[in-house]
Amino acid sequence: MAKPLDYSTRIITTLHRRHHRALVVLEGELDWQLSQVSSFITHYAAPLWLGSQAQLDIDVVTAKKAKNWLGQEVDCLIVDANCTFSPEAFGMLAGTVVGGGVVILLVKPTGADGDKPSWQWLRNQFTRNNCFYFQQSDLTLLPDKGVHLERQLAHFEAHNDDLDLCIAQPLCQPQQLRTDKPTVPSISVIDEAWGCVTADQTRAVEAIRKVALGHRKRPLVLTADRGRGKSSALGLAAASLMRERNIKIVVTAPSYATAETLFKHARHQLDRNNDGFRVVSESEFHWHTSSLEFIAPDRLIEQEIACDLLIVDEAAAIPSPLLIPLLSRFNRIAFASTIHGYEGTGRGFAIKFRGYLEKLMPQWRGLHLHQPIRWAENDPLEHWVFEALLLNAEMASLSGIGKSAGSVKANMQAYISTNQMLTKAQLLADPQRLTQIFGLLINAHYQTSPADFFQMLDDDALQVWITQSDDQVIGCCLLSEEGLFSEELAEQITLGQRRPKGHLLPQSIAAHIGLTAAAMQQGGRIQRIAVHPTLWRQQIGQQLLNDITCWAQDKGFDYLGTSFGVADELVAFWQSTGFSLIRLGVTKDAASGSYSALAVKPLSPRSFTWWQDAQDLFAINFNAQCHEQFKDLEATTVRLLYRLLASYPSAEPARIEALVFKQLSAYCQGGLGYDTAAGSIEWLVKRWLSFAVPASVIYDSACLNEALLINKVIQKKSWAAVIKLHNLVGRKQAEAAMREQVSLLLDSLHSSDKT
Repeated sequence: MAKPLDYSTRIITTLHRRHHRALVVLEGELDWQLSQVSSFITHYAAPLWLGSQAQLDIDVVTAKKAKNWLGQEVDCLIVDANCTFSPEAFGMLAGTVVGGGVVILLVKPTGADGDKPSWQWLRNQFTRNNCFYFQQSDLTLLPDKGVHLERQLAHFEAHNDDLDLCIAQPLCQPQQLRTDKPTVPSISVIDEAWGCVTADQTRAVEAIRKVALGHRKRPLVLTADRGRGKSSALGLAAASLMRERNIKIVVTAPSYATAETLFKHARHQLDRNNDGFRVVSESEFHWHTSSLEFIAPDRLIEQEIACDLLIVDEAAAIPSPLLIPLLSRFNRIAFASTIHGYEGTGRGFAIKFRGYLEKLMPQWRGLHLHQPIRWAENDPLEHWVFEALLLNAEMASLSGIGKSAGSVKANMQAYISTNQMLTKAQLLADPQRLTQIFGLLINAHYQTSPADFFQMLDDDALQVWITQSDDQVIGCCLLSEEGLFSEELAEQITLGQRRPKGHLLPQSIAAHIGLTAAAMQQGGRIQRIAVHPTLWRQQIGQQLLNDITCWAQDKGFDYLGTSFGVADELVAFWQSTGFSLIRLGVTKDAASGSYSALAVKPLSPRSFTWWQDAQDLFAINFNAQCHEQFKDLEATTVRLLYRLLASYPSAEPARIEALVFKQLSAYCQGGLGYDTAAGSIEWLVKRWLSFAVPASVIYDSACLNEALLINKVIQKKSWAAVIKLHNLVGRKQAEAAMREQVSLLLDSLHSSDKT
C-alpha cells in the first residue's frame, strides 16, 4: 500500500516536473485529514492554513482576512472546509500558490454537510481528472491503496498529457523545510532592462511605453487572468519611463490597495540604486524630476489634475460614470483589468467599454496576456477553480441570429422563448444551462462573484427565473423573497434600532422612508435581471418581469421592488414594466458610481396605501435634496426625475402634512437621517418661519436654536460650517442637536393645531 508520505511525494514530484499546481481533496474525519496534510507540508517551505484556526503549526488566515495575502506567495494552501467554505477566499488564495504547489481541501464525508446544493456541485467537481480526490472510507476499505493512487495519477497525467512542461526547482528535502520566514523559489528575469519575467509581460511593457511615447489619443486596454503579471507590468513600464525622462505618471484604481502591486514593482526597479529616489508618501514617490502618484478616481474627475500618462488599474471595478470622463480629459491612458476574477469579472467591462472607446478614441489598442508567471500554462488548479467557481462561465453563443438590429429582428421568430422558474435540483441537473445563466449575470453585472453563485444554489428564498429558447438561456432574473417581519421588529427597523440580515427591500422602505407597513408585508426584490446583449430591446426583459409579476400575485406577494443606479434608460425600462420610483439614495453606489434608485410595483390592495405615501414623500424630499444632497446630480437626470414626479397624482395639503408628521416622528425618535428626511424638515422649518407656529406655544423657546435651524435647513450650510458656527463636536453631535430642534418644533406644531 502507498503510505501517506509515498503518495504525497508522488503527487508533488509530478507537479514539480510540470511546474503545475493541483487540488488535493481529503474527505474524512479531522484526525485522518491532519495525518495526510502532515505528509504534504513536510515538502513545503511556505504553507498556509485557510480557516478559523490552524490545527498544525503553520500560518493561519481567516476568510475575512484573505485579501491581506494578495500579492504574496505560498507553496501549499490548506483550506479547512469542514465547517464553512468561502468560495471568494478560496479563489483569492488559490492564486497565491506557486508552480509545484498544492491546494489541500479538507471536507466532511458525503452527507455530513446536509446535502446543500453548493456542496452537491462541489462534490461533482471533485471527480474530475484535474484534481486528486481521496476519501477516508475508500482508502480504509480498498485492499490495495496503491492501486487507487496509481489510477488517479494515471488519469491526471493522461488528462494533462498535452500540457506544456516546464522543469522547476528540485523538491525540497525534509531537513530543508520549514524556516522562520516562508520562502518560495525566485522567478528568473528574462529582460534585465525592464525586469520582465515572461515574453507576454515584455510585450505589455512595450505597449504601455508606446502609449506614453507614441501618438496621442491611442489608449491601451490591457486584460489578463490572474497571475499573468498585469499589475507588475504596469509598474515596470512606469519605472522604465521615469528612468529615461522627466515624466509625471498618475495611477488611479478602485483603491490604493488595488494598485499596491504596481507601486511595489516600480519602487523595486528604481530603488535598487537608491540614487535620486525619494518617497513622498505611501502612494507617491519621485525619481529625480519624475513622479508616480496614486489619485482616487473621484478626485481625478473633480480636480484639474494634469499628467503625462494616466494608468487605470482594475478599470472594470471603476464605475462607468467615473471612467468615461477620463477619455476626454487625458490624452495618454493605459487601462488594465482582470478578466476572470474572484470578486467579479472584467468581461462585461471589456464588452461595454469597447463601445465607448470606438466612439471617443477609435484608434485604441487591446492586448491580452496569456502566459502565467508563477506556474506553467494550462495549469490544472486554475482550470479546476475556473470550472468549479464558474469564473469562466460564458453566455449562450446564439449563432445565426446576427448582430445588427435588423438581422436580430428578422431572426427573432426563430427564437420562440419560454419563461420558467427553476428549482435548485433543476439548476444542478443541467450544468450547461447553469453556466449560461451565470454567464449572463457576469456579463451584465461586474460584481457578480463566486459567492453569488453559491447563494443562487443554496438560498431557498432566492428564486431563479430564465427565458430559454431551445437549449439556450437568453434571459434570467433573480428574485429574493423578503419581508413579513413582526410589527415589533418592523417598528424597530423603522427607528434604526434593528437591522436583520438580508431583506434589503422592506428594510430600505422602513428605515429610509419611515413606512413600517412595507416591512410587515410580503415583498419580492428583483436582485438581478439580465438579457443576452444580442437580444436587447426585444421586450424579453419586460415579458420575463410580466410573468414573474403574475406568479408573485398568485403566491400572495404584496409588492415587487428593485434598486438600480439611476440612469435615463434604466428609469424608462422600470417605468415601462409598472415600477414607480419612491426613493433616491443620498450616497453614490460604489459599484455603479450613480445614486441608487428604489422602485416598487404594488400588487395587493394593502400595499397601495404606503406606496402612494412613498411617492408623495419622494416628491417632498427630492425637491429639497436637489439643493444639497443631489447638487452634483446630472442636469438631465434632475429633469427626468422632476418630470416623473410631476406625473404622480398631487396630494392634498392635509395629506402632505400628515405624511410629514409621520416621517418626522420617526426621525425624532432616532430613525431615518437628516439627508433622508431633508424635505420634510424643510417643510416644518418653513412653516415655523411663516408664523404657522407662534412662539408662544413653543414649550421652551429658550431651547430653540433658531440660528442652527436657519443655517442648516434654509441656508444649506455644510455640516462642517454648522459645527464651527455653533461650537459643536463633530457630525454626530450636530445631527443630535438637529433632531432635538426638529422634535421641539414638531411638538409645538401639534400643540398649535390643538389650540
